[in-house]
Amino acid sequence: MFNGKNLQLIRMLQGLSRKELAEKLNVSEQSVWQFEKQMIEPSFENILQLKEILQVKTAFFFEEFPITKVISETNVAYRKADITSKKKTNSEVVYLNVALDIIQYFESFLNVPKTTLLTLRKKVGERVTGDITNEEIEAIARMSRSFLEIQPNNANLLYILEKSGIHVLEKNVGGKADAYSAWSQDETPVIVLGVKKSAVRRNFDLAHELGHLLLHPYVDFFELEKKERQKIERQADYFASCFLLPKERLTKEFGELKKLSNPDSYTPLKSKYNVSIQALEMRAYKLGFLTPKQHSYFYRQISLKGYKFEEPLDSEIALKRPGKIRSILDMVLSNQLIDLSEIEAHFNMERKLIEAIFSIEPEFFIPFEKQAEFTSFDNVLNVDFGNGK
Repeated sequence: MFNGKNLQLIRMLQGLSRKELAEKLNVSEQSVWQFEKQMIEPSFENILQLKEILQVKTAFFFEEFPITKVISETNVAYRKADITSKKKTNSEVVYLNVALDIIQYFESFLNVPKTTLLTLRKKVGERVTGDITNEEIEAIARMSRSFLEIQPNNANLLYILEKSGIHVLEKNVGGKADAYSAWSQDETPVIVLGVKKSAVRRNFDLAHELGHLLLHPYVDFFELEKKERQKIERQADYFASCFLLPKERLTKEFGELKKLSNPDSYTPLKSKYNVSIQALEMRAYKLGFLTPKQHSYFYRQISLKGYKFEEPLDSEIALKRPGKIRSILDMVLSNQLIDLSEIEAHFNMERKLIEAIFSIEPEFFIPFEKQAEFTSFDNVLNVDFGNGK
């Protein structure tokens, strides 16, 4: 019997509306709704089309999909949510649950260390007793940076966050969001990064989402009013600023800068700390190095110079991509614990869909071929081989 729930799940996983899928199938939107509600069954021709469009095996539509809902809409720190993006959040939650389910399957063949981020989260929880202040956020950012052993130039940020146990994924987030994060019910932290961002903006996104994971682990994001959401976004932004640009170090740097209202003055610091010019100026402004008038002039210059879209050095600072999932896959496949056909059969998915979920290039799966542009993450995982399932 055709499983309509599976169709709905795989449609949402790929961010398709019923109308968009209907157009691809050349049927009405109502027909897709009826397929999903199991009021009518799609024709054999439609099933073959669905298989090709959604990159799954035919069996996907006739068997139970083994997904466990470990993240709900309320757990996701999804930015700038309005009615439209709340609907999109549902699609992203499906993506998170499917992605985590696949990751857990891969990890079942290995003995993977538990996340150390939980220890840090508990330390943060001991310091936060009520409505958190900027002074407390500054102290928490300083403690977090020390705990995670972040390099002064922030160059190892992505690597360290993955090593701490966070699953960092990347995809076309779309909408108004740049990135989002969540804790699963089994205490697994995950950050999803948008694509087509500069390296320095990606660093800020990572620090912002780390702020949510540490400061707001129990917040019901789905039910927040606009003012409440704006408040916690400001908190995460301030955490990111303090975390990436420690006060004790940057106070001296800003004191030596000339023409603080000129965006180009910050270019050397951008190269040194891997943080955007706009984030650097905002930190300087918050620390009292610029007047409101100078701050306004700075942003007029940003607009005139076109730096809102691309800053100096954006094309020169290398963009780092998540590597832990690739490392897990490499270990599992290289040591022949499972093969690609077994992965596809387990989830009734085509390899192209798995590549899309984890933003993995097809070349990665060429047997035993290492991709030079990705860092080796063997020491990130520090795993030994389990017995599998």
